[in-house]
Amino acid sequence: MTDTQTTEAPTSKPARTCAAAWLLGNRTNLTLCRFGLLLLRLAVGAIFVAHGLQKCFPLWGSAGFAGAEGAAMGTGLEPVVLWAVLLVVAELGGGALLLLGLATRIGAAMTGAVMIVALATVHAEDSLLATHVQQMLLVASVVLVVAGGGMLSVWSGRRKR
Repeated sequence: MTDTQTTEAPTSKPARTCAAAWLLGNRTNLTLCRFGLLLLRLAVGAIFVAHGLQKCFPLWGSAGFAGAEGAAMGTGLEPVVLWAVLLVVAELGGGALLLLGLATRIGAAMTGAVMIVALATVHAEDSLLATHVQQMLLVASVVLVVAGGGMLSVWSGRRKR
């Protein structure tokens, strides 16, 4: 060995490299993932609870349940009252389940079903750009079905050991 060569082990990368890798999406942290799912769950839940309340009661300039019947009528599905009730239950109930973190996957499946029906019926003739909000809510619901609701839920569905 010459004087210029060393036998020391290579040092670890500086902390800024790790931070840069995290910012670029190459590294992740389970706690941050669970926090991100929490934010997604709360946002989607709040949107659906607000829409469910609008369809249940005459709030924020809506027509209440008559508006829900009108929305169900726009789908072309019969009987209209049954579909209006299902719409209110799925939006308000599914959104509440998401907000609470109680049976998150069931709540997300309910909200996702609402978006599938809306995209297939009411928005079937709309362009891709006209339905971007419905598409994003559908994708968010699918993510919550697949990954769960993250942290701070009433019921995580896991057994304590």
